[in-house]
Amino acid sequence: MNFQNLQYFLIVAEEMNVTRAAKRLHISEQALSRQIGKLEKELGAKLFERYPRFALSAAGKRLKAAAEQIGAIERQLHLELDDLNHNNTGELRIGVSYTRGQVLLPRLLPPFHEKHPGITVTILEGSSSELQEDLSKGLIDLLIGYVPRDLDAFEAAEVSRERLFLVVPKKYMNALFGRNADKKRAEFADGVDIRLFKDLPFILLDRDDRVRRMADRLFSRYDITPRILLETRNIQTAFALSMEGMGLTIYPELFLSSQSLLPSSPEARDVVDWFPLDADLTQTIVVAYHPEKYLSNAARDFIQEAQEILQAKS
Repeated sequence: MNFQNLQYFLIVAEEMNVTRAAKRLHISEQALSRQIGKLEKELGAKLFERYPRFALSAAGKRLKAAAEQIGAIERQLHLELDDLNHNNTGELRIGVSYTRGQVLLPRLLPPFHEKHPGITVTILEGSSSELQEDLSKGLIDLLIGYVPRDLDAFEAAEVSRERLFLVVPKKYMNALFGRNADKKRAEFADGVDIRLFKDLPFILLDRDDRVRRMADRLFSRYDITPRILLETRNIQTAFALSMEGMGLTIYPELFLSSQSLLPSSPEARDVVDWFPLDADLTQTIVVAYHPEKYLSNAARDFIQEAQEILQAKS
């Protein structure tokens, strides 16, 4: 058994499809099947069930867990050796949620690459729970996001804080305040009382989302039962529907300043306003890492540069 065979096995286990796995590995299906067959013969165990559907066997599940650990140890060794030899090369694996990656990576990666041209950055996108599991297994080096729920298992360096904003279609502002709407817009620029909008329809994220949980705390604080028009898992969808005038939504500050998301579009300011909510409704953005895994020089530099860039712009 060697690292290459384990890598082949892991790719098949991830794809659960030999054709797709072979394409990822740039080898033929026949060659890949032979390698898996050799591994099964060497271990004396069937790694995949072929019928009624392609799936990991009990032995395959155990090997997958062990292979991930072995791969993580190998990566850690290479990171340490690269630093010891001052190679200034290697790989940095960063986990980030889908939407937050659109916001933060365009700010962080270009200057990092300019200073570290020999470092290959691999981005893994997923949900917070998926990425925390990857971090615990050593499959990623850093996780960018909110403070992990299981903070005791990780170290976290704060890189930014963001407030929550209330996004209000202009038609509602004009209907509520009439000729005083522009005066109110200027007044709300420093903070808005959500109670003024309590009877209007809201478009909110699903209840398991952190932004939604903070919104629910705000509603509870002011004894508001919001009229929820619909819920969505996609924060961009919520903003897009608000732009169409369907209802109000609650949006994170960093997302408002992104050049790649809807708020930066020319028409956004023509159809919606956004105002900061209560000052204590802040979310801490961190770069988390595993305290028992080796943190490369590149990873340390990324954290420091992220703090400098985001805190300078916050």
